[in-house]
Amino acid sequence: MDDDVLEDISENLVIGSVKRRGKLINEIRAGDRIFIFRAIPLNGRRTLSFVAYTMVDEVYSSPETLYDYYESPRKLKLRGIKFFNPPLPLIKFRDKLVSVEPKRWSSTLKSEYRRIDERDFRIIRSRANFIDRFPAYLEELSFSMDEFLINSIMGLHSLLRRTDGRKQMEIRSFIKLLDEFIRTYGIRKSYEELEEFYSVNAWRTGIKHYPSRDPERIVTLYNSRGAGRDFGLISLE
Repeated sequence: MDDDVLEDISENLVIGSVKRRGKLINEIRAGDRIFIFRAIPLNGRRTLSFVAYTMVDEVYSSPETLYDYYESPRKLKLRGIKFFNPPLPLIKFRDKLVSVEPKRWSSTLKSEYRRIDERDFRIIRSRANFIDRFPAYLEELSFSMDEFLINSIMGLHSLLRRTDGRKQMEIRSFIKLLDEFIRTYGIRKSYEELEEFYSVNAWRTGIKHYPSRDPERIVTLYNSRGAGRDFGLISLE
C-alpha cells in the first residue's frame, strides 16, 4: 500500500483491493483476522515487518474507489486496528512460520492478501505489543512522502521550464500534471490532496507565483509563517 494509505485506514477503518477483480479479497468474511504487513525503515534499511492487527467487522460492496487507491467494489469494514510497537521484522522469526517458504520468503508475501496458517497467526500475535495510536515509526513514512512530492514538484517545474515554451501556467493545470507525473512512480493522490499539499508547501520550492483576477484560477498559497495569499499562475521562467 502507499505510504499514506495506512493512516487513512486507521482513521476510516475500511480496506479493499488495489485490483478491481482481486481474487482473495472475495474469500474474506466477517470475523476474519488480518495482519498488516509492509516494508518500513528500520536501522536505515526498509525492512519487511508486521505493523498492525485487525478484524473484519462487515463485508459490503461499493463502486467508489477508496482513498483514490483501492479499486475493488468489495470493501472490508474493520472493527478497529491495534498497532505493533515495536514493529515485528519478519527476518527475526521467518524460519518459525510454515506459511513462508524459507528460500523465497520475500517473494512469498508480495501478494496483496495472503492466507497464513493458524499456528503462524498465534506466533505473530504472541510476539506483539499492541497500542491504539498511530505509531511514530509509521509517521516517518509520511515525511518521506512529503520529500518525494517536493522533489516531484521541483522536477516537473524544471522539466516544463526546459520544454514547455510558456512563461506562465495556471497553478491548477500544473497540479494536474503533477498528478500524472507521480502516477508514473505508482503513487496515487487525489487532486484535492495535491492542491492542499501544494498550498502549504509551495514556499519550500522557491518557485515564483503570480496573482490572477480569474476566481476559477485562484489557489491560496501559504508562506512559512502560515499566512495565506491568493495566486493563479506559476512562473516557468
